[in-house]
Amino acid sequence: MSPQRHLRLSLAVVALFLAMGLWLEAMLGLRSQGLLADELRRELLRLGHAHGALLGVLNLGLAWALERLCTPPAWAGRIRIAALVGALLVGLGFVGGGLWHGPTDPGPLVLAVPAGALMLVSSLVAVVLLRPAEPPSQ
Repeated sequence: MSPQRHLRLSLAVVALFLAMGLWLEAMLGLRSQGLLADELRRELLRLGHAHGALLGVLNLGLAWALERLCTPPAWAGRIRIAALVGALLVGLGFVGGGLWHGPTDPGPLVLAVPAGALMLVSSLVAVVLLRPAEPPSQ
């Protein structure tokens, strides 16, 4: 994945989850019973919105860091994909777990959250541990 595509997709992830936040605010303002009456749904949708937007911003920082730290291109592409998929899995896992859930437990889609979190953490660790492709010029 190219750096430009990573930046564009990261911005798209931020926009998606911020728009979801606007939708949640509208549903609260309109007193939507589907949202207000179900505490678990409200909480998981809120978690999905917040985590998705924050992890999208983290991807923006990661895109900058990969270029600045001269991460080897073969690794950088894999790291970008893992970080973006991880951010989407965390955000959409919370959302899916809230939309389709049982009486007291989140739905099965919430299992995507730890998988996404592991992808993100491994992406960040890889950036920290990898040596530059070429020595940075000063």
